Amino acid sequence: MDTRLPPPCSRRLRAAAAALLASAALGAQAHGPTPQKIDEQIEVAAPPAAVWALVGDFARFAAWNPVLASSSADRGNAAGSKRTLTLARGGVLTEELDEHQDGEMSMSYRSGRDIDPAVLAVGSYSARLRVLPAGSGSRIEWRARAYRADTGNEPAEGRDDASAVAALQELMRPALAAARERLQTR
Repeated sequence: MDTRLPPPCSRRLRAAAAALLASAALGAQAHGPTPQKIDEQIEVAAPPAAVWALVGDFARFAAWNPVLASSSADRGNAAGSKRTLTLARGGVLTEELDEHQDGEMSMSYRSGRDIDPAVLAVGSYSARLRVLPAGSGSRIEWRARAYRADTGNEPAEGRDDASAVAALQELMRPALAAARERLQTR
């Protein structure tokens, strides 16, 4: 039986490997939030151009969203335009336009940095709204990705993933229904 001690570098190597394994085990238990997917769509019995004329103006979001009291954008449909949304129930949100493509009937935008979780239970979000032909009418697709308001490992009730999803659905679903109603009664 060999009773010699291993060389010092072998001991250090084993200690480093043990530390790495312990760190990996802890890291697997502690993680931050993952983005939540909110994908909404609605069919509209109106041509895509008419639908885009209603929903495609970044500044005029309140014109077709009953959840909003008002909306405005400092640079219209130009990339970088900042939009201010005043909710009918109170509270203000800000958003920034990343891309607006009339030819593709599509726009992408994201939330401002400071969202009051009492106004909207999210930490941040990004969204894409587009209009596509569908049969003899159109389909409005609205896809958002959101992080919850409480990004800790054990979020508080009302600031968790489910609350983030519900908050954006409460903003999106009435807007889509109102757009369809408005376009189909013309």
